[in-house]
Amino acid sequence: MLFFEVFLIGILAALSPGPDFVVVMKNSLGFGRRIGIATAIGIAFALFIHITYTILGFTYIMEKVPSIFLTIKLMGSLYLLWLGFQAIRSAPPNGPRQTDTPQTTVAKTLLQGFREGFLCNVLNPKAALFFLSIFSQFISTDTGSWVRWIYGLEIVVAVGLWFVSLSAVISYRTFREFYERYHYWFDRCLGSILIYFAVVIVVSTITS
Repeated sequence: MLFFEVFLIGILAALSPGPDFVVVMKNSLGFGRRIGIATAIGIAFALFIHITYTILGFTYIMEKVPSIFLTIKLMGSLYLLWLGFQAIRSAPPNGPRQTDTPQTTVAKTLLQGFREGFLCNVLNPKAALFFLSIFSQFISTDTGSWVRWIYGLEIVVAVGLWFVSLSAVISYRTFREFYERYHYWFDRCLGSILIYFAVVIVVSTITS
């Protein structure tokens, strides 16, 4: 029963709007299904990092040395600011378009998509707090190590499946044609949302 509850919590966490959602959506619409899926896989790989340090007890170190967590928060906010700034600089409909060959563009953006998904999640302080809260609720000193890893892998699978499904759906031609028509304003809107998340992190860091 607990395994199902952990999986359900992972799905609900993925469904909640956040930087990961915005980045997957932007890359799926702007670059297609493969780039969106690469972004989703990057997020899933980042979740392994959070799982590892949580299970190995690094969260305890972060609690004892707050400067580590503060550094992660500031790095995450700066990265979101950079992504948001790049998005709001989207060229107008009549502006210059990228002229790389399709083969070069795909190879380059696949790596960029994975990297953006990975960095967006691994530098997100809310992800660290999420795993800390999950493990504090479902894990005790009597919980076996293999059970802890299964809980963590459940969340990776749940979140990864959600973002891969999201990328597959919104990269359909209908959505992409709509995006191509209004990409200028759409990118600016998503960029503003990313900047908003960055500002929220900075404010919470200052006021905490």
